[in-house]
Amino acid sequence: MQDIREFGPVVPGVNFVRLRSTTKLFRGMKAHYGTSLTLAGRARSRVDGTDYAQSPGTLGLKEPGQMHHDLARDAPGSFQLVSFDAELVDASRQALGHVESARLVEAQVDPQDARAASFRRLHDLVLAGTGDAFALEVAVTEAVSAFTSFLCAPRPRRARLRPSLVRARQFLLDHLADKITLDAVAEHARIDKFHLCREFSRELGLPPYAFLTQARVVRASILLRRGVAPSDVASRVGFCDQSQMHRHFVRIVGCTPGIYAGARMRKHFVLP
Repeated sequence: MQDIREFGPVVPGVNFVRLRSTTKLFRGMKAHYGTSLTLAGRARSRVDGTDYAQSPGTLGLKEPGQMHHDLARDAPGSFQLVSFDAELVDASRQALGHVESARLVEAQVDPQDARAASFRRLHDLVLAGTGDAFALEVAVTEAVSAFTSFLCAPRPRRARLRPSLVRARQFLLDHLADKITLDAVAEHARIDKFHLCREFSRELGLPPYAFLTQARVVRASILLRRGVAPSDVASRVGFCDQSQMHRHFVRIVGCTPGIYAGARMRKHFVLP
């Protein structure tokens, strides 16, 4: 049995989501920046080609375009997600002088890392259901500051996507609104298209076209949250027309773009 509850946003630019007793193995692309906390259960996941283990207390990091694939779960799990809007992350980067184009290298926080305390304080406040708006605002600011430091100066990780796959993924993310050919992606990635398709599916969990479709739905969801009319979104994210966007959005998110865009209804749908 799965219980999904979304809190907020209590603080502008922040959303809190808790999933309880879920047995589902999640697979897909992350839409937002943020941090997760495992509350119960143990699981194994693959994030951008690297395998990780989660247990109670594990702190995760996420960013738009990150591919997440749960491999196994030993029992119903519970976890909490805190998502930060891109504008909040960009403001922190600018204020603290962090590199604007840097990406996460690790998808989890080392428990011994001093920055883990900032994420834990924020999660603890949300779990406690505090009504102290000032305390929550401070905790969010500290957590976003810690988050952008991971984007600024990442440590080498245990395993890394092949450079060709990194180039291919970034090319797809940079050209969501364009007509894309496999030859163009392969040329940019500096790999033949046969190896590209095989390695992309093996390392990221789905073929390039499915990745591009997920990325377009993610970008559409962000535009909808910002108030862009559903009728204007399709062309801005690379779908042929509104009906194509509608079909993929319903399949991936579970509701229509119009319902997702509605402030009253959006809280019932979770797109981590």
